[in-house]
Amino acid sequence: MARRLVRAALPALGFAAAEALSVAAGRAVRVDHGEVALVWPAAAVGVLWALYVRGLGRRRAVAHAALLGLTTFTATLATGATVGLSLWFTGVNGVLAAVTAVLLTPGRRPAALREPADLARLVVAVTAGTLLSAALAVVYLAHVGHRDLPETFALFAVRNGVTALAGVALVLRLQHARWRRPVLTGPRVAETVACVVVTLAVFSRVFWVNPGEPIAFAIMLPAMWVSLRYSTTTSTLFLAAAAVCVLVGTLLDLGALQGLPAEQQALLAQGMIGSLTLVVLTLALFRDSRNALITELRHLALHDPLTGLANRTLLTERLESALAHGRPGTVAVVAIDLDGFKSVNDAWGHDEGDLLLTEIARRLAETAGPDDTVARIGGDEFVVLRPRLDDPGDLEEYVDRVRSHVARPYGQASDAPFDRITASVGLAVSERNDTPRSLLARADQAMYVVKRDTHGRPAAVRARALRVVGAPLAR
Repeated sequence: MARRLVRAALPALGFAAAEALSVAAGRAVRVDHGEVALVWPAAAVGVLWALYVRGLGRRRAVAHAALLGLTTFTATLATGATVGLSLWFTGVNGVLAAVTAVLLTPGRRPAALREPADLARLVVAVTAGTLLSAALAVVYLAHVGHRDLPETFALFAVRNGVTALAGVALVLRLQHARWRRPVLTGPRVAETVACVVVTLAVFSRVFWVNPGEPIAFAIMLPAMWVSLRYSTTTSTLFLAAAAVCVLVGTLLDLGALQGLPAEQQALLAQGMIGSLTLVVLTLALFRDSRNALITELRHLALHDPLTGLANRTLLTERLESALAHGRPGTVAVVAIDLDGFKSVNDAWGHDEGDLLLTEIARRLAETAGPDDTVARIGGDEFVVLRPRLDDPGDLEEYVDRVRSHVARPYGQASDAPFDRITASVGLAVSERNDTPRSLLARADQAMYVVKRDTHGRPAAVRARALRVVGAPLAR
């Protein structure tokens, strides 16, 4: 019981600590000593907290919502805000979090950032939540006599929206990121070094040593470079680093925005971060979708649609590679043809025949090693490529294993003409000057020699007199 309470309390305490720190950070970067902050990380934390709450029961969700409100109010009050302002900020932050979370996860579907449609949903949800919360904030500021309400509304909307969008996108992407060891080739290392140098040079010129020249558009060069050439996770981390550069340069009144009024600086800085976020994530996610589509189309072009095994094209590609890199006598091809498969189709139909072929494919895959390729090249014909043959005796043992796996019972049938099936197997080992076509032809010829022996089956693997016992082929 105690462990359950601790496990339930830890996420709440973690979110509460993050919310308190984010409110303090936002209040610390208020522009022109007013009540409008340059950045409001509490918007992102509130949305993430609300997304977490969406997966909980009603009682726990209410408890989390109450803790979110209490934390926001206490942290705002502790940073010098009045009671009225603290209550209003608490309501505004809660509305932004609730509306965004509900729109982002319809039907309580988990939020993710894997494809362009996910980004579109995130943008729509954040925009709706931001506009509503900004309207509420402006209502309060109008009530207390604040001037320049249109500009304040724009600043609230852009600041909260950009902060929530960038923060939530960063967390969602890192949450589902697949960390892979990079392939360090010479050209790739050189490109990465060049990208880092260009990025540092551009951002330094725009945000640190720029005497107010309007060249902020230059940051799109490294942004597009990173988003098109590196992973989406890397692009998201680039966004986080770019946002820090923009915000620090603005706070220190450096770079392209120096000398402008404080609220205008804040609006333009958030606009740049928002533009970077949309451009980088859109390009990166569309690139991911394109690559995924290409991968899927390539898989369909190189694999048998029924069994999922390699088809003749992929088998030929891998056989060419094996022959190019292997020595004579080290590449083996095993050709396999089922005996009596036609009777299965005739007695049970092609659907049952397809089930049998799928089961044969699964059994052949069980016999294959990690470097082997199992292919279906047509009908009931299969081929196994063994590209690293060390001992010819191992090949004979492998052929026996294939025959025994194929011949295992397939279930019982009440009127089926079979309870098991056998295979004719032929093999060929590479010789000097062999091509994929010649090696496959020799293996195929060897298999047909076996099939012709004793009316299609050699004595060693002659099929039993099959009797009819049981139910249809096990599915």
